Amino acid sequence: MRVWTRIKQPDGSRRWQAVDGDEANIAWLQNALLLQLGEAPFSTDWGIPVSQTLVTRIWPDYYLNLTQERFRETFPMLQITRQQNDSNPNPSYVIRALLNDGTVYSNAKNAFNQEHSQTGPWSS
Repeated sequence: MRVWTRIKQPDGSRRWQAVDGDEANIAWLQNALLLQLGEAPFSTDWGIPVSQTLVTRIWPDYYLNLTQERFRETFPMLQITRQQNDSNPNPSYVIRALLNDGTVYSNAKNAFNQEHSQTGPWSS
């Protein structure tokens, strides 16, 4: 499978890049977490209701668990947790996944959030 994602450049701009293999699975998962609920034209039940979350201050844990359940067959082990961060009102997520080749992926240092859409999986 190939997934297109935007990789952050040193100057702050983003460049489209195709990724495949385990990188594509992580990019697909992160892009699914970045979707607003109903944003995808063919999968309207995918996404997280971020706007409603910011207004009501009720965290979208149900939708986070639903997304994790959808990807359970893609990864031997997948753990997605919402990161508590009072200085940033946008929901941030930490992903730990066991990839099919046995390596562990973790974005614990660089939790991504929904400030902007389409961040790449390997951006710093």
